Amino acid sequence: MREYNIVITGVGGQGVLTASQILGWAALKAGHKTRVGEVHGMSQRFGSVIAYVRFGEDVYGAMVPEGKADVILSFEPVEALRYINYLKEGGLVITNSKSILPIQVSMGMATYPTEEEMRQVIEGDFKAKLISFPAEELAIKAGHIITTNTVLIGALTQTPGFPLDAEHVKEVIRISVPPRAVDVNMKAFELGVKAAKEMLGL
Repeated sequence: MREYNIVITGVGGQGVLTASQILGWAALKAGHKTRVGEVHGMSQRFGSVIAYVRFGEDVYGAMVPEGKADVILSFEPVEALRYINYLKEGGLVITNSKSILPIQVSMGMATYPTEEEMRQVIEGDFKAKLISFPAEELAIKAGHIITTNTVLIGALTQTPGFPLDAEHVKEVIRISVPPRAVDVNMKAFELGVKAAKEMLGL
């Protein structure tokens, strides 16, 4: 298959790196040549974190080139905009709709973009599809906020053109989390699947 590129972003402590490892292992399990890369932020200060998952025949480097990401999977809305330069025209942005205000905004030194402004950049400038939903709320409904990454991954598996089988991804999640956390993560995954289907009209 051709290369498929995912950029995962959020702030420290949200589970970005765990999500990249799960998707990377799922791609390997499906038999794809896979590369995973990451850049750590400062979690104690809600620093920005970005990770890359690439798989396919012609994948060599771990970092997704600018303008080549099929998907940006974002744990926080403004982080999707921060790395929008990675998205290819006509790509897909999936984001948790719960915002975490940067310190500059809290101090009145900057403003947080509105949803309309985000849509203009993503859907207008990049001709991309935006899926924004309260993944964090669904994670809490599943049993723990820490499963927000699993909710987002579940949603990703339902998007058109996503090349990994949802069952492969679920199997990797089952063996990646502690045994006591399997049930809550499976609930979170299915809630993400349901949310994506509703938004996509599937």
